[in-house]
Amino acid sequence: MPRYHVTLEYRGTMFHGFQKQPGLPTIQGALEGALVALTGREIRVFGAGRTDTGAHAVGQAAAFDMPGEVDAARTLVSLNALLPEGVAATTMRPVADGFDPRRDALWREYRYFILNRAAPSALLDEFTYHYSRELDVEKMNEACGAFVGRHDFSAFRAKSPDESSVRDVLACDTVEIFEGLVSIRVRADSFLYRMVRIMAGAAVSVGSGKINLEELSACIENPAAKPCADPLPARGLFLWQVAYRKDAGGQGDNLIM
Repeated sequence: MPRYHVTLEYRGTMFHGFQKQPGLPTIQGALEGALVALTGREIRVFGAGRTDTGAHAVGQAAAFDMPGEVDAARTLVSLNALLPEGVAATTMRPVADGFDPRRDALWREYRYFILNRAAPSALLDEFTYHYSRELDVEKMNEACGAFVGRHDFSAFRAKSPDESSVRDVLACDTVEIFEGLVSIRVRADSFLYRMVRIMAGAAVSVGSGKINLEELSACIENPAAKPCADPLPARGLFLWQVAYRKDAGGQGDNLIM
């Protein structure tokens, strides 16, 4: 059966994460439900990552097999007509039969948004973490720089599974998009459970003066048994994009998000 790749965006506060759960609204469940309504068949959806309850996405990747070849543009319109409020499929394209959105990803990028001002926002509350005390964005950016490279991120995960905690962070920076709105960008080959939210919490700790850069570096170089910082709330987190080789078979030189 032909396989298709879709890019999804969603408002995470309306769902209990990506992964399907009995009796709860999830992104995987919403897409599989739309596919049943469209094709009359049960179709399994595979995602690039399991975003937490409350976390959003503008570039989540997923794949599924259709009973036969379809016009991707027309099917995309039909899918969006059947998907519930709060989730949309923004692109759809055919891919190789063995394409796996999780294992074939070259890298993933998350962004965490902080509203740094005294007053809360009536508009951005659902999509940002409100931090009312002063933050030094330059120091936060320096903190992000310390994450770049291949490290053991044991101190930046919320639980300790058997998997390796070594990850390769390809890029990390902090910028103030406009006055009071701060964005932390993290790109890596893969992530540990709540890793980005804990990294963002550590960056805020540095930016607020709670810890200094040397203490942060010690967490990275000598990972402790407990997290380096508390994870920030999920509502400020966005899965921004997932990159694959253009041919989706791992042989091309061009990337597709």
